[in-house]
Amino acid sequence: MKRKGLLLFGLLLGLTACGQETPQVDENALAMAYENRLLMVNDTLYYGTDQTGPMGDSEAVGGEITSETSEGAVPTENGQSNFCCVGNAYTIGKETIMVQIGEEWFVFATAEALSDVMEQESPWSAENPYKNRLLMVNDTLYYGTDQTGPMGDSEAVAGEIMSETSEGAVPTENGQSNFGCEGNAYTIGEETIMVQIDEEWYIFEKA
Repeated sequence: MKRKGLLLFGLLLGLTACGQETPQVDENALAMAYENRLLMVNDTLYYGTDQTGPMGDSEAVGGEITSETSEGAVPTENGQSNFCCVGNAYTIGKETIMVQIGEEWFVFATAEALSDVMEQESPWSAENPYKNRLLMVNDTLYYGTDQTGPMGDSEAVAGEIMSETSEGAVPTENGQSNFGCEGNAYTIGEETIMVQIDEEWYIFEKA
């Protein structure tokens, strides 16, 4: 706790040092941020979380970290972080961005969205590979489960997997998966879909 308190003090001190203009830092968000990580993108400060996930489609890459602040300072330029990783890519969402750190992609959020994002259970799971299966249907992402069942009535078949993403990317088109199986059928329920994978029909759920 003492070390984190010193880091927070150093970051907040950077707001007024030498009269330099810096972005508005939300102290509550900064206190929640994972390892006090900050990144400025499009004139907005994003706060780190401990959640990881898929990078997103390669076309969604918005840029890369181009510089880093001195220790304990707040980023003041777009593409600048306070945790190094210069050259690492990030993808841009509505209120979150995904940032490559090491071998993983971490979720960063705006101050307004940070609390909600950190309270959500990440649908991405290193322990359960079934949850890492993604399929977009009717503009909605469905996440795989290890549950199987009957396909349902043949008249319930709504479509088939039309394309697949590159490895580690998130589907961005209807009928697109991140696990192959092009040509395999799926059926649609109220909150779930059934997807044919090999000889089984797997249940996929909304996030």
